[in-house]
Amino acid sequence: MEILKRRSDTRVRRVVIAALLAATARLTAQPASVMEDDVKAAFLYNFAKYVAWPEESFPSGAFHVCVFADESFVKSLDAIIAGETIDGRSVTRLVPISPEAARSCHILFVGGGEAGRIDRLLAAVKGAHVLTVGDTFDFLSRGGVVTFVRDGERVRFDVSVAQAQRAGLTISSRLLRVARRVSPGAGR
Repeated sequence: MEILKRRSDTRVRRVVIAALLAATARLTAQPASVMEDDVKAAFLYNFAKYVAWPEESFPSGAFHVCVFADESFVKSLDAIIAGETIDGRSVTRLVPISPEAARSCHILFVGGGEAGRIDRLLAAVKGAHVLTVGDTFDFLSRGGVVTFVRDGERVRFDVSVAQAQRAGLTISSRLLRVARRVSPGAGR
C-alpha cells in the first residue's frame, strides 16, 4: 500500500513540475488530448498555490475546485488533487448543481465543450471570490480570470488581473511571470 502511495505521489509531483514549466510543456509523449488534460489539470491545482482568497471564502474549511468539463479532464484533475491540500485545506472536486451553486467554488473551470454555459456561470459567480478558468478563445473577454491557450505544442495561459481584482483575488507575481499574456489591473 505504501509503495502504491509513493508511486502516486511521484506521478503527481512529475505532472506538477511539468505544469510549472509552462514554457516547456510539450504535448507529444501521449495522445495530445490526454497530455493536454493532464497539463491543464496540473495548472489548475497549482493556480491555487499562487492566488490569495479572502479568509471568509472558506466557511467549510475545504478548498473547492468546481468543474464543467468532459470526463477525460475530470479524470486528470481527480488524479492530481487526490489527497492533496492547499494551505492546510483538503481539496475537493465538485460539480455544482446550478450556476448559482458555483458561488461556493474557489476555482471554477469551464471546459471548451461547455462554452454555452460560460455567460450564465460567470454571471452567477460575479462578485464572489471565485477564480474562473476556461479554455475558450474569448473566455477573458466574457469576464473570466484565466484562460488556457495552445501556443504551438504548448499549453499556456492568459490572465486578466482586472477580473481577478473584481473577484477580490490577488494573483502572485510569480504566476503572472509565467503567463503568456497578462491584461492589466483596474488601477485601483
